[in-house]
Amino acid sequence: MRTATARKWTINGDFVAIEPTGVARYAHEVTRALDALLLAQHPLARDLELDLVVPQQPAALQLRSIATRVVPEFGKPRLPQFWVQLQLPKYVAGGLLSFCNLAPLRLTRHIACIHDLLPWVAPESYSLPFRAAHKFVLPILGRRARLITTVSQLSRQQLVRRRIAGEDKIVVTYNGADHASRWAPERSSLQLGPRPFVLCLSRNQKHKNVALAWRIASALDAMGMDIYLAGQLDASVLTGFGPVPHNLRLLGRVTDNDLAKALAAARCFLLPSHIEGFGLPAVEAMVRGCPVLASTAPALPEICGNGALYAEPDDASAWVAGIAKLSTDQRLRDRTIAAGYARANAYSWRRIAETYLQLMLRVDQEQSLPKAALGKL
Repeated sequence: MRTATARKWTINGDFVAIEPTGVARYAHEVTRALDALLLAQHPLARDLELDLVVPQQPAALQLRSIATRVVPEFGKPRLPQFWVQLQLPKYVAGGLLSFCNLAPLRLTRHIACIHDLLPWVAPESYSLPFRAAHKFVLPILGRRARLITTVSQLSRQQLVRRRIAGEDKIVVTYNGADHASRWAPERSSLQLGPRPFVLCLSRNQKHKNVALAWRIASALDAMGMDIYLAGQLDASVLTGFGPVPHNLRLLGRVTDNDLAKALAAARCFLLPSHIEGFGLPAVEAMVRGCPVLASTAPALPEICGNGALYAEPDDASAWVAGIAKLSTDQRLRDRTIAAGYARANAYSWRRIAETYLQLMLRVDQEQSLPKAALGKL
């Protein structure tokens, strides 16, 4: 049932204080896509009033239809989740959208995205406080929020298996990837070496399997190739892998434009993780026309489909063989790039934003029905 009065929804803007990668990338891009749909007067946005409540003025977002309200985080007490759990709910007049896992527990007219349960399935990658916060908040959030979204069928299955939420309450939105088409490699100052190379992204998390780069370095060196590892690795993590091979180049943190430049020149992009909730870097590489060699571990085959080649995560010889094929077999390389483009086109932020518009309307319609009718939905 539609009403003439405005449907009020608020976006949880806790993500504006986080570097726009991972879950924060999802939040930034979905918010931008929702803003574009409101500006275009999408039919599903009729009578919808959507605003964004943030703890600080966002630097990266330039919204034209979604109003932004700044609710400064208290200086004291400054505790983890204080702003989200205690300050934000006071400024939500209707429904709430949350995009970054941890979200207010008080609100029930709430659609919350839980990207994955990696703190459960890969605990060695996270600190004890991080794991504790997720294991406390997510089961309560799963029960209280009206709907839960997530980014893969694997994550949906895990949410059901761990009893975070019921199967009928969870909607898979996936991620978008079209943001990578906006990257501008010509604006990068990244200096590339003279030898051919493969590219990999690194983080300090064990499930990312960064150690594989050390294991395949000598074989690639014999092929005349280098490995470029982008991302920040702590010195303590590097020490655990042993001496850095001379053909392994640590790029450190890179910009999106730097990444685009490296992807354009790389023989292939490697994603050797033992598990991923989605695996967005692989799809970003597909958008940029770089062939992908990914792990067979979940959820990468689900996400990459026929747009990538695969290797078992700990089979170093299989990774070397896959790299050799993509470097020497031009037909295979061209097929993989073409399949990657096609696969990446399936992941659109606009479609995800349209899904959220549908879900908000669904919640609003249920809210307007008599309680006796809800059981018939």
